Amino acid sequence: MTNIQPPAAGPPQPPIDRADHHKHMDFVQAVITRLANNSFLMKGWAVTLSSALIGFAISRQQFGVALAALIPIAAFWILDTYYLRQERAFRDIYRDVASKTLHNFEIDPRGYVTRHAWFATGRSISLSLFYAPLAVVTCVITTLLVLSGQTTNADTTPAPATTSTTITSTTTTTTTVGTTPPTNRPK
Repeated sequence: MTNIQPPAAGPPQPPIDRADHHKHMDFVQAVITRLANNSFLMKGWAVTLSSALIGFAISRQQFGVALAALIPIAAFWILDTYYLRQERAFRDIYRDVASKTLHNFEIDPRGYVTRHAWFATGRSISLSLFYAPLAVVTCVITTLLVLSGQTTNADTTPAPATTSTTITSTTTTTTTVGTTPPTNRPK
């Protein structure tokens, strides 16, 4: 890793006030905390949405819905990779602020983000040990639903009908003499 160095040429930098320096570190730490919280929320939403889709797929015996659970897993994995990449960049900024190699009070991660590749960040232990098992379990459940659907369809082939139906009809007529039908008179 290379550190961003202050410009070599130019006027000497004025000494940094200790209170300003600590406040700058607090700002950077607040961003790191917010990014870590977003990462935590991504994991929660990934589990919630994928388990809801898998539960629905199991109850309806539809493997396509279980397969669709891979979409939020992949989307949240990518989004969580973004947040972790940003968090690592801000940790680098924090180190430079703490070592007093960063003299201006900007919080710009653009020069630091390029140090952390997307693919390497996405394969990090904290992400791959969470999202990969979630994806594997989803694939296993999808496979089980596909296999159970094939055996269920083979076992429930309707047998040819061998019974016959006979329709019989009987009619009875009753006649009563000397009675009048009831009327609805008010009392």
